[in-house]
Amino acid sequence: MNDRDTLYRAVLENPDDDTLRLVYADALEEGGDSRRAAFVRAHVELARVPEYEPEAVQAKYHNQKKKADGGRWITELPPLPEGLSWARDPFRRGLPGAIQSRDGATFVAHADDLFAQYPIESLELKGARVADMAELAACGWLGRLRSLSLVEGAGGPTLRRLLDSNHFDRLTELHLGAQLTTSPAITAVVRSRVFDQLTALSVREDRQGGGSLVGALARLAKPPRLKKLDLSSNRVTDAALAPLLASAAMETVEELNLSDNNLGAEGMEALAGATLPNLRSLNLIRTRPTGAGVYALTGASFFPELRSLGLGGNNLPSAAAERLSQAGRTNLRILGLDGNRLGGRGAAALAGGENLSGLLVLDLAEVGIDDDGADALTQSARLGGLLYLNLYGNTLTATATARLRKRFGDRVFL
Repeated sequence: MNDRDTLYRAVLENPDDDTLRLVYADALEEGGDSRRAAFVRAHVELARVPEYEPEAVQAKYHNQKKKADGGRWITELPPLPEGLSWARDPFRRGLPGAIQSRDGATFVAHADDLFAQYPIESLELKGARVADMAELAACGWLGRLRSLSLVEGAGGPTLRRLLDSNHFDRLTELHLGAQLTTSPAITAVVRSRVFDQLTALSVREDRQGGGSLVGALARLAKPPRLKKLDLSSNRVTDAALAPLLASAAMETVEELNLSDNNLGAEGMEALAGATLPNLRSLNLIRTRPTGAGVYALTGASFFPELRSLGLGGNNLPSAAAERLSQAGRTNLRILGLDGNRLGGRGAAALAGGENLSGLLVLDLAEVGIDDDGADALTQSARLGGLLYLNLYGNTLTATATARLRKRFGDRVFL
């Protein structure tokens, strides 16, 4: 066993120690594998910063060498036993750490071998059978997991058995799919042993009016200190949302995803009235906010502190872009407006917005921009810091395209 192998074994035994991963990267470089070493270092560093930090944006859109290497290494990962597969994004902090399992029994059957070879920290269960839960809950390797996803959701008995396991020492992220998740299941989640230690929660419920999770969270006197809350595709209405926004559960939330809920302008008004002192990222894709809702949102007390805002797919008019560009002080770095009706007028408004000078990412795909709007973006003195400008799906002449290329180079996507 050489030094590199010894270091890798040390990583397996101490999966939370990023310093060991960086030392392992040094050993990779000394052994002639500099590209893989760079990949490990980059992933370790990126795991520490939010998506809206410049280094994260640069890595996502422009560091093709590291992205290409990651893609190549996915294809080079060894096959797993039947019933197991690598997750779509299998790497965690530079090393293979995320898997999918057909069910709990399959995971338990192969857990010893898996954790002997890889620093697994994320598990997706495609099926959560009640019959498997006692054995799964007793599996000591659950103590290595940071993230658990039940893709199809789960019923109350399943969740009670699983989430009351004594082994989830590290678990901080939980995702429940919609197919089997019901009101009793949500009750089992919020009463479980693991719930208080969660920092990220994502739940899909297919219940009219917002389901039971929203209400359950709103009623908790001592909720978990959630940093990430994903309530997308939950049929949440403005009436269901308002009590949650006023609750203690929202005090620590930094990233909130409400996409694919029919919130309307009323939902935006409820948001605008909330305090949300730590909110930095807000996704409102396909929520039908209307121009009036955007106007209300820009008046929220938390709006100046937002770093990332997603408003794509909402059929918003140019007036919404005008309001965003006139909203006073902002710290936005990522602004997604794709799939709206902004047109050239909306693009021109954004180009002239002094409050948008800190943008790193501006997504204007398929918003009906013409050459005049494109030229406004090209000539803007406010958008010099952009690292990624998405203009895909807009009908522009070759002349306008050439001017955009000259100004933004490979930072514009057409």
